[in-house]
Amino acid sequence: MQIRRLILQTSALKKLNAFYNDTMELPADINNEDETHLRIGNTDLVFKQASVADPFYHIAITIPSNKIEEAKNWLSGRAELIWMDQYKSHIDNFVNWHAKSVYFFDPAGNIVELIARFDLDNKTDEPFSSAQFLSVSEVGLVLKEVEFDKSVNRLLEQYQLSYFAKQPPMPQFRAIGDDEGLFIVVPDNRNWFPTTIPSGIFPMEIQFENKGKEYVVNL
Repeated sequence: MQIRRLILQTSALKKLNAFYNDTMELPADINNEDETHLRIGNTDLVFKQASVADPFYHIAITIPSNKIEEAKNWLSGRAELIWMDQYKSHIDNFVNWHAKSVYFFDPAGNIVELIARFDLDNKTDEPFSSAQFLSVSEVGLVLKEVEFDKSVNRLLEQYQLSYFAKQPPMPQFRAIGDDEGLFIVVPDNRNWFPTTIPSGIFPMEIQFENKGKEYVVNL
Protein backbone atom coordinates (compact mmCIF):
# COMPACT_ATOMS: atom_id res chain seq x y z
CA MET A 1 0.00 0.00 0.00
CA GLN A 2 1.30 3.46 -0.88
CA ILE A 3 -0.03 6.68 0.62
CA ARG A 4 -0.03 9.14 -2.28
CA ARG A 5 -1.69 12.21 -0.78
CA LEU A 6 -2.61 13.13 2.77
CA ILE A 7 -4.72 16.16 3.66
CA LEU A 8 -4.73 17.22 7.31
CA GLN A 9 -5.97 20.30 9.17
CA THR A 10 -4.14 22.68 11.47
CA SER A 11 -4.73 25.79 13.56
CA ALA A 12 -1.06 26.76 13.18
CA LEU A 13 -0.66 26.98 9.42
CA LYS A 14 2.02 29.70 9.29
CA LYS A 15 4.06 28.07 12.07
CA LEU A 16 3.91 24.72 10.28
CA ASN A 17 4.92 26.28 6.99
CA ALA A 18 7.95 27.94 8.58
CA PHE A 19 8.90 24.79 10.50
CA TYR A 20 8.79 22.40 7.57
CA ASN A 21 10.23 24.89 5.07
CA ASP A 22 13.00 26.50 7.13
CA THR A 23 13.78 24.10 9.96
CA MET A 24 13.13 20.75 8.30
CA GLU A 25 14.34 21.98 4.90
CA LEU A 26 11.31 20.66 3.03
CA PRO A 27 10.02 22.98 0.31
CA ALA A 28 6.64 24.26 1.50
CA ASP A 29 4.20 26.35 -0.49
CA ILE A 30 1.29 28.30 1.01
CA ASN A 31 -1.69 28.68 -1.32
CA ASN A 32 -4.08 31.57 -0.63
CA GLU A 33 -2.94 31.59 3.00
CA ASP A 34 -5.29 28.71 3.84
CA GLU A 35 -3.19 25.65 3.01
CA THR A 36 0.43 24.57 2.66
CA HIS A 37 1.79 21.81 0.43
CA LEU A 38 4.78 19.60 1.20
CA ARG A 39 6.36 16.94 -0.96
CA ILE A 40 7.66 14.07 1.18
CA GLY A 41 9.23 11.58 -1.18
CA ASN A 42 6.37 9.76 -2.89
CA THR A 43 3.68 11.49 -0.81
CA ASP A 44 2.00 14.88 -1.08
CA LEU A 45 1.26 16.21 2.40
CA VAL A 46 -1.22 19.08 2.63
CA PHE A 47 -2.14 21.07 5.73
CA LYS A 48 -5.33 23.12 5.50
CA GLN A 49 -6.64 25.83 7.79
CA ALA A 50 -8.64 24.04 10.46
CA SER A 51 -12.42 23.89 10.55
CA VAL A 52 -12.26 22.52 14.12
CA ALA A 53 -10.22 23.62 17.14
CA ASP A 54 -6.58 22.54 17.35
CA PRO A 55 -6.53 19.27 15.39
CA PHE A 56 -3.47 17.05 15.65
CA TYR A 57 -2.45 13.77 14.07
CA HIS A 58 0.11 10.98 14.08
CA ILE A 59 2.10 10.24 10.94
CA ALA A 60 5.28 8.30 10.20
CA ILE A 61 7.81 9.02 7.48
CA THR A 62 10.03 6.26 6.10
CA ILE A 63 13.76 6.95 5.96
CA PRO A 64 16.57 4.70 4.66
CA SER A 65 16.96 1.56 6.76
CA ASN A 66 20.54 2.40 7.82
CA LYS A 67 19.92 6.02 8.87
CA ILE A 68 18.08 6.01 12.22
CA GLU A 69 21.03 7.22 14.33
CA GLU A 70 21.90 9.91 11.80
CA ALA A 71 18.25 10.94 11.64
CA LYS A 72 18.10 11.36 15.42
CA ASN A 73 21.26 13.48 15.41
CA TRP A 74 19.95 15.56 12.49
CA LEU A 75 16.66 16.18 14.31
CA SER A 76 18.35 17.25 17.54
CA GLY A 77 18.09 21.01 17.78
CA ARG A 78 15.49 21.15 15.00
CA ALA A 79 12.53 19.62 16.82
CA GLU A 80 11.31 18.49 20.22
CA LEU A 81 12.32 14.82 20.37
CA ILE A 82 10.15 12.48 22.44
CA TRP A 83 12.02 10.50 25.11
CA MET A 84 11.02 6.88 25.74
CA ASP A 85 11.56 5.74 29.31
CA GLN A 86 11.24 2.04 28.49
CA TYR A 87 14.23 2.26 26.15
CA LYS A 88 16.10 5.05 27.97
CA SER A 89 16.52 6.51 24.54
CA HIS A 90 14.97 8.69 21.85
CA ILE A 91 15.02 5.64 19.55
CA ASP A 92 12.31 2.99 19.72
CA ASN A 93 13.10 -0.58 18.69
CA PHE A 94 10.15 -2.41 17.10
CA VAL A 95 11.67 -5.89 17.15
CA ASN A 96 8.73 -7.71 15.55
CA TRP A 97 8.37 -5.03 12.89
CA HIS A 98 12.11 -5.07 12.06
CA ALA A 99 12.16 -1.30 12.47
CA LYS A 100 13.43 1.55 14.63
CA SER A 101 11.88 4.98 15.08
CA VAL A 102 12.50 8.42 16.47
CA TYR A 103 9.53 10.67 17.34
CA PHE A 104 9.11 14.44 17.57
CA PHE A 105 6.42 17.12 17.89
CA ASP A 106 5.87 19.73 15.23
CA PRO A 107 4.56 23.22 16.16
CA ALA A 108 0.92 22.13 15.74
CA GLY A 109 1.32 19.25 18.20
CA ASN A 110 1.38 16.57 15.51
CA ILE A 111 3.27 13.46 16.60
CA VAL A 112 5.68 12.76 13.76
CA GLU A 113 7.80 9.63 13.49
CA LEU A 114 10.83 8.89 11.34
CA ILE A 115 11.00 5.14 10.85
CA ALA A 116 13.74 2.95 9.41
CA ARG A 117 12.28 -0.33 8.15
CA PHE A 118 15.01 -2.94 7.84
CA ASP A 119 13.09 -5.17 5.42
CA LEU A 120 12.99 -2.44 2.76
CA ASP A 121 15.89 -2.23 0.31
CA ASN A 122 16.61 1.49 0.61
CA LYS A 123 20.04 1.90 2.24
CA THR A 124 22.14 4.87 1.20
CA ASP A 125 25.66 6.16 1.84
CA GLU A 126 24.63 9.80 1.47
CA PRO A 127 24.71 12.00 4.62
CA PHE A 128 21.27 12.26 6.19
CA SER A 129 19.01 15.13 5.22
CA SER A 130 15.30 15.70 4.59
CA ALA A 131 15.94 14.52 1.03
CA GLN A 132 15.89 11.05 2.61
CA PHE A 133 12.27 11.43 3.74
CA LEU A 134 11.02 8.73 1.36
CA SER A 135 7.26 8.73 1.94
CA VAL A 136 4.54 9.08 4.53
CA SER A 137 4.19 5.41 5.41
CA GLU A 138 1.88 5.54 8.44
CA VAL A 139 -1.23 7.54 9.23
CA GLY A 140 -3.06 7.31 12.52
CA LEU A 141 -6.80 6.74 12.08
CA VAL A 142 -8.99 7.39 15.11
CA LEU A 143 -12.43 5.79 15.23
CA LYS A 144 -15.22 5.98 17.79
CA GLU A 145 -14.64 3.46 20.56
CA VAL A 146 -18.29 2.40 20.76
CA GLU A 147 -18.21 1.05 17.20
CA PHE A 148 -14.49 0.37 16.84
CA ASP A 149 -14.58 -3.26 15.67
CA LYS A 150 -17.41 -2.64 13.23
CA SER A 151 -15.66 0.40 11.75
CA VAL A 152 -12.35 -1.45 11.36
CA ASN A 153 -14.06 -4.35 9.60
CA ARG A 154 -15.81 -1.92 7.27
CA LEU A 155 -12.45 -0.30 6.46
CA LEU A 156 -10.89 -3.69 5.66
CA GLU A 157 -13.75 -4.74 3.40
CA GLN A 158 -14.39 -1.47 1.60
CA TYR A 159 -10.78 -0.90 0.58
CA GLN A 160 -9.63 -4.53 0.16
CA LEU A 161 -7.13 -4.17 2.98
CA SER A 162 -5.63 -6.68 5.39
CA TYR A 163 -3.89 -6.59 8.75
CA PHE A 164 -0.14 -6.00 8.84
CA ALA A 165 1.53 -9.42 8.88
CA LYS A 166 4.01 -8.35 11.59
CA GLN A 167 1.36 -7.09 14.03
CA PRO A 168 -1.54 -9.28 15.25
CA PRO A 169 -4.71 -7.25 15.93
CA MET A 170 -5.12 -6.05 19.50
CA PRO A 171 -8.33 -4.87 21.18
CA GLN A 172 -7.40 -1.16 20.85
CA PHE A 173 -4.66 -1.23 18.22
CA ARG A 174 -4.86 -2.39 14.62
CA ALA A 175 -2.12 -2.01 12.00
CA ILE A 176 -3.51 -2.34 8.48
CA GLY A 177 -1.34 -2.54 5.35
CA ASP A 178 2.32 -3.35 4.83
CA ASP A 179 5.83 -1.91 5.23
CA GLU A 180 5.25 0.61 2.46
CA GLY A 181 2.00 1.96 3.88
CA LEU A 182 0.09 1.44 7.11
CA PHE A 183 -3.04 2.72 8.79
CA ILE A 184 -2.51 2.74 12.55
CA VAL A 185 -6.08 2.43 13.80
CA VAL A 186 -7.04 3.21 17.40
CA PRO A 187 -10.21 4.17 19.27
CA ASP A 188 -10.68 7.74 20.43
CA ASN A 189 -9.05 8.73 23.71
CA ARG A 190 -6.39 5.99 23.50
CA ASN A 191 -2.98 7.53 24.20
CA TRP A 192 -0.77 7.97 21.14
CA PHE A 193 2.45 6.03 21.64
CA PRO A 194 4.97 7.08 22.89
CA THR A 195 3.10 9.91 24.64
CA THR A 196 0.35 10.25 27.23
CA ILE A 197 -1.69 12.37 24.81
CA PRO A 198 -5.14 10.88 24.09
CA SER A 199 -6.10 10.52 20.44
CA GLY A 200 -8.90 12.58 18.96
CA ILE A 201 -11.06 12.37 15.86
CA PHE A 202 -10.18 15.16 13.41
CA PRO A 203 -10.93 15.62 9.69
CA MET A 204 -8.53 14.07 7.18
CA GLU A 205 -8.42 12.80 3.63
CA ILE A 206 -6.14 9.98 2.50
CA GLN A 207 -5.53 9.06 -1.11
CA PHE A 208 -3.76 5.73 -1.39
CA GLU A 209 -2.99 2.93 -3.80
CA ASN A 210 -3.48 -0.72 -2.94
CA LYS A 211 -3.11 -3.71 -5.25
CA GLY A 212 -3.10 -1.49 -8.33
CA LYS A 213 -6.26 0.40 -7.39
CA GLU A 214 -6.62 3.95 -6.08
CA TYR A 215 -8.82 4.83 -3.14
CA VAL A 216 -9.84 7.88 -1.10
CA VAL A 217 -10.70 7.75 2.61
CA ASN A 218 -12.45 10.74 4.21
CA LEU A 219 -12.75 10.91 7.98
